[in-house]
Amino acid sequence: MSKIDFIKTDDNSTGLYSNDVNDIFHSKLGAYTEALEKFYLPIKDLLKDKKELNILDICYGIGYNTKVLMNKTSASVINIDALEFDKEYILLSPFILDSVDDYNLKCFILKEIISKIEINDFDYKAILEQYKIGNEEFFDASMSFLNNLSLQSPYRNIVEAENNRFLHNIYYKYVSNSLTEVVNSSKYINSCINFHIGDARKNILNCNKTYDVVFLDAFSPQKDPTLWSVDFLKLVTDRMNNDSVLVSYSKSTPFRSALKELGLYIGKTILDNVDMGTIASFNRNNILNPLSEYDHNLLNTRSGITYKDPDLSLSGFEILKQREIEQKNSNLISHTQFLKNYSK
Repeated sequence: MSKIDFIKTDDNSTGLYSNDVNDIFHSKLGAYTEALEKFYLPIKDLLKDKKELNILDICYGIGYNTKVLMNKTSASVINIDALEFDKEYILLSPFILDSVDDYNLKCFILKEIISKIEINDFDYKAILEQYKIGNEEFFDASMSFLNNLSLQSPYRNIVEAENNRFLHNIYYKYVSNSLTEVVNSSKYINSCINFHIGDARKNILNCNKTYDVVFLDAFSPQKDPTLWSVDFLKLVTDRMNNDSVLVSYSKSTPFRSALKELGLYIGKTILDNVDMGTIASFNRNNILNPLSEYDHNLLNTRSGITYKDPDLSLSGFEILKQREIEQKNSNLISHTQFLKNYSK
């Protein structure tokens, strides 16, 4: 697992910071708020009449975008393919202080994790103790969840005495019955999450549905462009139909330029007159706030040169270096000159 720090964000939900990439997973203004405002609200009206949803969640992390959508949508069947590089983030996701007040949903995610991920090598006790040192709120939230999960179990007293065991022991030995009862009585009974752990550039080949919604929530393109290349995005958009939408927090010019190159209509996600991110679709009617003339013209500058990774194997550094060389050799107008011309 990459080295991470837990951060209490301004809306009291828990965010993450990666020391490996030196980038945040979530806005310090609010991890929950970011998922709600940048990923769910922009597509809320587009989904209101759908009874079944197929979702591709790229960079699931600790699950904010999936949790908020599942909690808010009225769809009765939700099928999610979650792509995440690090298994540990997924395993921690039901236990985070996330402001998603939906106990049944967290039980559902826990059931999906345990039934679909190999966790025998996961020392949950050690993880809890590690984060208790720096973040007692996370430890307390985890223990509270496990204890609440066992309230209906005949083994409640045993669970309270043994709640520092590995996650798989807690589930299989003590709370499997009560967990199953909770999930089977909830609105999520007909839904599923499939977790794809590792490099999303390879694992997306195992995702063969046509998706109604794609969440793209990777590290910022300037930090790690591997999931923002036109080549990876081609694999993503191949899994979209005319009514599908892709939504991201990113407003990156090369990202938007790649979407344009792939034939999508591009818009801004607007909340309270603030540009929150990007939405794209093959259906122009799904774009309520199209890019301005300025934004479109910016795509035709050197800033709009896309990230390229034709064999889906380059490192982030190699992709950035390759783009830098392409920009240097390009005859396109520079961003600086474009701003000067536009201001005139």
